[in-house]
This record gives sequence, C-alpha cells and structure tokens, in this order.
Amino acid sequence: MPPDVLVDTGPLVALFNRDDPHHTRVSAWLAAQPGPLHTVEPVLAECAFFLPARLRGNLADLAARGVLQVHAPDRAGHARLAQLFHKYRDQDPDWADLALVWLAEQTGIRRIATLDVTDFSVYRIHGRSRFQLELLR
Repeated sequence: MPPDVLVDTGPLVALFNRDDPHHTRVSAWLAAQPGPLHTVEPVLAECAFFLPARLRGNLADLAARGVLQVHAPDRAGHARLAQLFHKYRDQDPDWADLALVWLAEQTGIRRIATLDVTDFSVYRIHGRSRFQLELLR
C-alpha cells in the first residue's frame, strides 16, 4: 500500500494558482504521489482565503472526487486541539497547523507536504515524533 501524505495549505494553493512560485514543483510532486492525500477542514478554509474566487471550486472538486480526503475533529479532537494550542502558545500556532498535528496523531501519518518548514519542524506527533517533511519550496 502506498504511503499516505498529509497536505498543508501552501501546496494546495500553489497547485491551483499557476502564478504561485511553487506551482510547477508542487504540481509535479503531487502528480507523483501514489498514496492517498489527507487534510483537515481548516486547511480548506485557509486555501479559500488565499485562492481567487474562480479557483475555489477546483479545490472542492478535488475533495469531492476523493483525491483529497478531508477530516474533521470530533469533540475529543477539539479537546486535543485545545491541549495543543496551550502547548504551542509561544509559537503562535494557527488552527490548520494544529488540526494537521491532530490528524497525524489520529491516523499515524507522519509525512506532510508543506511549505511551512519552520512550524512543522517544531510540532511533534503525540509530543514525541517528528513529521517527515516533504518540503515543496
């Protein structure tokens, strides 16, 4: 079974926005991924903020086709997010990043496609394990 990958906001924005400086690299990387891609609802919200309105439907299509599997925390997941916000408060974390940490803890997926090397070098899965960064810069 191919390895699953978590996907952060930056690569998704770059994928759909041809004017993004990372578009070519991200497109090639994502096309070469045989495994399922996973993300969280807050990542989609961030993408919608950064993408022009004309491109937002393309992101929704990716999720609707199942290419991008979208996860959302339940009540216990939100309790874990609260713990993570307290733990990383000095990092000024955003919701999407910590939701990806939560998803990594839930699924065991350590690989993450991101342009955000600074934050994901600090965050730990279950407080111990590092992410395997697929840096697309």
